[in-house]
Amino acid sequence: MKRIRIISIIAFFSIMINAMAQSPWPKTYNDDIDAPYLNILESYDHGYLLSGSVKPDYPRYNWLIKTDLNGEVLWEKLIGQGINTILLSGIGMNNSGDIYLSGSTTIEDAFGYADPMLMKINACGEKEWCSIFTTPDHPDYGFGLCTTSDGGCAMILGFTGEPFMGDRICLARFNNLGDLLWKQCYNTADSMKGNEVGKELLLTPDNGFLISGYCWHSNPEDTLAYLSPYYIKVDSLGVFEWERVSGQHPFNIEGKAWNTIINPDSNYYYSSISRYSRIMNDDTPALLKMDMMGDIVGVYNIAPPSELGAMFESQFLNDSTLVGCAAWGTESSIIPKAVIVDTLGELLNQQYLLDNIYFSYVRKSFDGKILFYTQDYDEESDQFDAYLFKLNQQLESDTLYNQLFNYDSLCPYQIVSDTIVQDNCGLIVGDQEIKAETNLTNILQIFPNPAGDYCIIEYDLSRFEGEATISITDLYDRKLLSFNLENTHTRKTISLADLSAGIYFVNLIENGTRKESVKLIVVR
Repeated sequence: MKRIRIISIIAFFSIMINAMAQSPWPKTYNDDIDAPYLNILESYDHGYLLSGSVKPDYPRYNWLIKTDLNGEVLWEKLIGQGINTILLSGIGMNNSGDIYLSGSTTIEDAFGYADPMLMKINACGEKEWCSIFTTPDHPDYGFGLCTTSDGGCAMILGFTGEPFMGDRICLARFNNLGDLLWKQCYNTADSMKGNEVGKELLLTPDNGFLISGYCWHSNPEDTLAYLSPYYIKVDSLGVFEWERVSGQHPFNIEGKAWNTIINPDSNYYYSSISRYSRIMNDDTPALLKMDMMGDIVGVYNIAPPSELGAMFESQFLNDSTLVGCAAWGTESSIIPKAVIVDTLGELLNQQYLLDNIYFSYVRKSFDGKILFYTQDYDEESDQFDAYLFKLNQQLESDTLYNQLFNYDSLCPYQIVSDTIVQDNCGLIVGDQEIKAETNLTNILQIFPNPAGDYCIIEYDLSRFEGEATISITDLYDRKLLSFNLENTHTRKTISLADLSAGIYFVNLIENGTRKESVKLIVVR
């Protein structure tokens, strides 16, 4: 039987190679250098943004490629300065076409340790700002991100606290101007849980956030700890709502959570996991289903429990089916493939992509096609190449688009391929951003903050000349309140009764120029 299976696999890949030779897909990128893949995003104009790193050694450069719908390169950026390590993780885009990149860099650490980094690139491919969370003398990292409705983003921070390895999972929220709105860390007193890691971030229907990852967990009856899928749900201000360790549930699921999505009706989370099997002492691919309060409804194996592997990513095709990347088999024949499953994990279709061990990022395009972004290792050249597959919903290679599309329409001029350096970044220590200009500090103070129905604004205009005003704006920079200031040093009580709970900015303006801006949090 084993010989028949091997012959069948060889015959299948021979057919696949012939089919690939006649199809416009897959596309290969950076095949002249050692360039592993990192992440993928569909752009606002329906082109594709692909990221990767440049080896060997710790990557001194990353790359960002923009393609059209047919996978042809429109422009590319090299990110880094060739000396300090940089490694991108998350990628996101807001409604203005701005690109956010999260990751880690060593550029600000004298000992060469990594720090979390967030970079914003505008719709013309130019760096607008970047921020680095500095924690000297030990490594910490930036992981996944998601964009928010105000055009900003949130990103996961790992291990940013003191002492070393403290604050294992934190969340930082930025507006589109690069202002740090808040940073929250989530350290619970659960003595049976430890070594937690948050990798992926999802914006939830209530504008909160869901962090997916894994932790080591021990049930009371166990003497050992096992890796378990782990989730944290917070509200729009980063306030903790609930956490879920799957090992605490009667299903007793161990493993890792790789990717979480929301079903089209927005009433369930579906998480792609590698489910640990104590019988086999290894992982098998599965879907974990939770309701919106984090209660686990079910866990559905994609393959028989005797088959090893993982479910890496998935996306909903429609109300009842998902497309994803999964792998299973015996230890010597685990090859990732494109799969279509129903919401109970039943396999409906499958298709091999490349004969290797590397999983694919999965994205559903605007026209219902499926993108699989993966990599392959070429032993002859000793390097990695990035691959992009585009399949239809029957898991067949897509055809070429012949019609014209207007790419990068939000940029008034042609985007050039060049290098972006992670320098001149704002440094963030704890929750406070260190600003280059300090001569205007203490002009404006607000208390209480967070505030309820009112706040007190205290200001010092002794160094001002001309007209001074105070305005209160929301995250979209829309003016909600405004009043003139007359005395040089005084305080005013401001009613906030008409403002809903959220984040606002109190701005001090001199002769039409904003001189200082202080974040105000309103709670109800």
